[in-house]
Amino acid sequence: MRAGKTAPQQGSGGDAGSSSAFALPDVAEVEKVTVMPRLLSRILWVAIAIGIVELGSCGLLARAPALGARMQLAAAGVDPGARGQAQARIDDRAHEGVTRESIHPYLGFAVTPSNVALAGPPSLDALGFPNGGPLVRDASPDTVVIGIFGGSVAAYFASWGGAQAILDDLQQLPRFRGKTLVALTAAHLGWKQPQLLIALAYLQALGVHFDVAILLDGFNEVVAAPRELVPAGVSPFYPSHWHQHVANLDVATGMRERIGIVGLLKQRREQWAQRVLGSPLRHSRFVQLVWSLYDRALEVQLEAQRVALDTERATKGKDFAATGPPWRGDEDALVRELASLWFESSLEMRALAEARGTLFFHFLQPNQHVPGSKPIDADEAAVAIRGGEAFAPYAERGYRLLRERGAELRVRGVRYHDLTQIYANVQEPIYVDNIGHVGARGNGLMAAAMAKAIAADLSAER
Repeated sequence: MRAGKTAPQQGSGGDAGSSSAFALPDVAEVEKVTVMPRLLSRILWVAIAIGIVELGSCGLLARAPALGARMQLAAAGVDPGARGQAQARIDDRAHEGVTRESIHPYLGFAVTPSNVALAGPPSLDALGFPNGGPLVRDASPDTVVIGIFGGSVAAYFASWGGAQAILDDLQQLPRFRGKTLVALTAAHLGWKQPQLLIALAYLQALGVHFDVAILLDGFNEVVAAPRELVPAGVSPFYPSHWHQHVANLDVATGMRERIGIVGLLKQRREQWAQRVLGSPLRHSRFVQLVWSLYDRALEVQLEAQRVALDTERATKGKDFAATGPPWRGDEDALVRELASLWFESSLEMRALAEARGTLFFHFLQPNQHVPGSKPIDADEAAVAIRGGEAFAPYAERGYRLLRERGAELRVRGVRYHDLTQIYANVQEPIYVDNIGHVGARGNGLMAAAMAKAIAADLSAER
């Protein structure tokens, strides 16, 4: 054996320093050194990818300035599409017993109160007025109760900052300074005259007290009848979508199934928007893009189901309860009759209000389909004009006559004001859909114009 050729043993007399110099490094130590750079590199690449996706989403969404408002509308169950403000609420009654609206003996249709509202103290909500507020019956020298009447524009004005803004502005007037101002809402999506006149009469008959009554209307009064009531053989003076409301009371099995499908799709759309709005990811433009694409897909499915439902309803016989007396005149005569109904309803509301010592103010709501009422660029047009071509001619023709009759209301002593030009010099986007609804900025400008008009009227009457 040649012992001199064997490897040195630990503890032998060999060179210790030389032995340690050739020892293998610890594997765990190597992994610690290499894992962190790899992890940081991956995080960096993920961040870069997210940034690219977000920038790309920003580019794709650059032409959607009102996306946030659209998401709020979807979460609230409001259809931002071209079918109008009432259509999305009508067809979901058969879905698992969920009822959003009920036929009302005086108002035509109203929101079905929640169990909480019905079990609570007396309120406008329990009477079917959504977000109405408490039922105030007693006048107080220290409190000013303001009632807001109208359709969806008035309803959103009340709930999207307009009511608070006008309360803040009116608080500065000598007549109201130092008093508590309370806003009650007697407005709902799709309502039009004479529903608003009847709403005031109904509430006053129940003893509800108003110090000020504000009427904000116009669009539904001239668009609903020629666009969807008269073509369906329904009286133009009946509530919006009346035949569809009553059709849901007694329909064939197949139609009920289709109503259920519409309800499911609508619920899915609301829940999807609510989940995104309730998540911190709602600020991500990529998440907003995904939401927008899926929401559009659901909207297309909803539209297809509603068209099919309308077709089935068109083939189903209608009785007088659904149609009322048929309209026999032409479109020009129809517009004149609608403007006359609006005019007479305003006079009657003023008479009802003043009989109780209530100040009555009537405002013609603004609308983007009134020529020259607002500069609208391509971005805002994508939201405010596209899809609204179906009712734009009715709005243009009807508003022309309403503005003429409105001047006559002033002569007859009504505190009437035309708000159609309040956005005439506003370049920024105001409208959040193609119907005429506006967001917080638009409601703030509208509240300021209304408060200024009220102040001028009260000052002139001193």
